[in-house]
Amino acid sequence: MNATRKLPWLLVLLVTLVLALVAAGCGGDDDDGEAGEDTAPADTSEAPAEPAISVGMVSDTGGLDDRGFNEFSIAGFERAQEELGVDGRVYVSESGDDYLPNLTAAVDDGHDLVIAIGFLIQPSVVEVATEATDVNFAGVDQFYGEEPDCGGENQSPCTVPNVVGLQFPSEEAGYLAGIVAAGVTKTGTVSTVGGIKIPPVDNWIAGFRQGVKDTNPDIKLLNAYSQDFVDAAKCKEIALDQISQGSDVVFQVAGQCGLGALDAAGEKGVYAIGVDADQSFAGPQVITSALKPLELAVFETIRSAVDGTFQGGTNRFFGIEEYPDAELLAPFTDAVPADVQAAVEEATQAMINGEIDPPATFD
Repeated sequence: MNATRKLPWLLVLLVTLVLALVAAGCGGDDDDGEAGEDTAPADTSEAPAEPAISVGMVSDTGGLDDRGFNEFSIAGFERAQEELGVDGRVYVSESGDDYLPNLTAAVDDGHDLVIAIGFLIQPSVVEVATEATDVNFAGVDQFYGEEPDCGGENQSPCTVPNVVGLQFPSEEAGYLAGIVAAGVTKTGTVSTVGGIKIPPVDNWIAGFRQGVKDTNPDIKLLNAYSQDFVDAAKCKEIALDQISQGSDVVFQVAGQCGLGALDAAGEKGVYAIGVDADQSFAGPQVITSALKPLELAVFETIRSAVDGTFQGGTNRFFGIEEYPDAELLAPFTDAVPADVQAAVEEATQAMINGEIDPPATFD
């Protein structure tokens, strides 16, 4: 009778001992700092990915929405943010006085790559890059020469080990624009409106003039410079003067200033050709635009910095030889006849094959 009544108590005692042993095995010694009831659970969530690299973009003057040089260079940076996971910021240059402080700020902010937009900023790039040797730099529309043919008066700056110049043989697109102009003119006179007379401007104009001459050597060519890339009124005045002399096709190579030339063509009912990017937004007078692959160049330069193939101390070219599929002219309007479009296609293929090599300078 007593044995039977003790049995349930023995079972209770046995279960209690087992539970105590299990608890001891699952717990820990708080004094040893091992996992215990007060220890926070391990964080199994993934940490946010680090940016591939940080990029600083220093603009040229004319504003970020210039419908041309700045806007489409920065588009390459924005594409790299989306596709390559880079971060960074754009430093806006209101005038040439902002070049040096903006480049310095980009270095001080810790960017791995600094891209400077434009030919005129090049001396400031050389100055800052020579000091900031642990930062890579790229210059859009900049060329760096080799000794002894560099560094002197009227010569390109010499190469800098951590700087790559991004070059565009824009005489190629200019040449095709010249074929278009020669094919649509009714007066036998066409014209160019340049901004500041610098090599990246004259490259376009030299190619254009050669394209016109090769198509019809009897066409009269007019050319003038505003010595400005921003003030649209200056370029409009030049274009109006050229139109008064008989020009019925105006090719602008003057950045934001050149939008005034497109406006003048629209007012006077003549044709116009845009530059750098498709500028058909200016109106139906713009029958095509000569293109520069700015977005492609900036994107590819950033990608080289991301994948470790960036090479300073040299120049990188974005011409038809390197990128035969690149579009050199924006879509034509109906004002460009089929035979003119065919002539453009034929000349494009001839440049790819090396049969046509437009000049980069002119007298």
